[in-house]
Amino acid sequence: MEAIIIGVSYFGMTYDLEESMRELEALCAACEIKVKYTLTQALDKISAATYIGKGKVTELKNLTGDVDLVIFNEELSPMQVKNLTDILEIEVSDRTDLILKIFESRAKTNEAKLQVKIAKYNYLLPRLAGMNEDLEGQQGGSGFRGSGEKKIELDRRLIRNQLVKAKHDLALMVKQRKTQRILRVHQDQKVVALVGYTNSGKSSLMNYFVEHSKLNDKTVLQKDMLFATLETSTRKVKLNNNKTFLLTDTVGFINQLPHHLVQAFRSTLEEVKEADLILQVVDSSSPYYREHISVTNQVLEELGVDLNKMLYVYNKIDLNKYGLVEPLDPYVFISVKEEKNMETLMKSIDQTLFGDDHIVEVILPYSLMNIVSYLLDNTHVLNYEYLENGIYMKAEVSAKMQAYLKKYFLLN
Repeated sequence: MEAIIIGVSYFGMTYDLEESMRELEALCAACEIKVKYTLTQALDKISAATYIGKGKVTELKNLTGDVDLVIFNEELSPMQVKNLTDILEIEVSDRTDLILKIFESRAKTNEAKLQVKIAKYNYLLPRLAGMNEDLEGQQGGSGFRGSGEKKIELDRRLIRNQLVKAKHDLALMVKQRKTQRILRVHQDQKVVALVGYTNSGKSSLMNYFVEHSKLNDKTVLQKDMLFATLETSTRKVKLNNNKTFLLTDTVGFINQLPHHLVQAFRSTLEEVKEADLILQVVDSSSPYYREHISVTNQVLEELGVDLNKMLYVYNKIDLNKYGLVEPLDPYVFISVKEEKNMETLMKSIDQTLFGDDHIVEVILPYSLMNIVSYLLDNTHVLNYEYLENGIYMKAEVSAKMQAYLKKYFLLN
């Protein structure tokens, strides 16, 4: 499938058009769409009728004979879609529709599928109101003709009913997540969340920790592609001093990320809000790394995330061809691929999560072997010995565990 992509620079725009068009082409590649032509235009303001000016519409019309569709860099209104489809006589799509298609094809878990479905229905509903039957037949929903996707019935009442059901089903999963978070707090389990711009190396970092910990072999998909995976993956990770935490990967961000998707994935991103530490993975080899950080932080702030819990992890230092990077504090420079400075990163995580731990000496009765096993598996045990009256242990533990063990303290 081949396409023309179109973008406009205008007064008041909040992103770099060149970078945005490069991303749009990468999004097309993720959908196996080849970009044949790229058009841009500078306008004082976006045309309410056709997004681009009349002259550019004519230029575009002359190029549509040997492509399958036209994709605009910003979300089009229903009227713009109708007008452009009538003039160009070819399928017209936009950035939001393209991202929705990628998310729909990558969603594997029931939760991800529900989130994408909700975003898709919210995108479709306003586009049904002003459409005539002919346009409905052409649009068919998010996606492209010939993609083999199941066609959504363009009936507003049916879509609303499906939207209500999807939201209900997702609410049940959100309730389960909250229960899991309460259990983690009760078990004094620390949580670290990975966030960042798409394709910054989050999944690679997750896999490094999984392989380094040797607790399981459940790595996640890593691929040099935008939105290679949507699944929220959580793995138990062990530091060199034996202390453990849960590491959660989240969906990547991108400039102009559709509002529908942010809202639909809000429940998943709650994991970030509740995390003890947030690692923002930054592609330091990108000349647009500052913009990537800004986009990520803006979305997180909209979700109510405390940015003071952030550690900036500047990845891909082995690929940096653009000179010095000016980091935000606190920060670590790493290369997951070449395993550079990974020990520094782990020490930073250790200090943040476990810096307030205390060294205690206890003698635990043999009836508490479950506590002994927990300490051996999850804390830094400096020494232990099996005695006649119990197990002597010297270990670094959290304040909560210290309070629990208080009656077993070894008296000097």
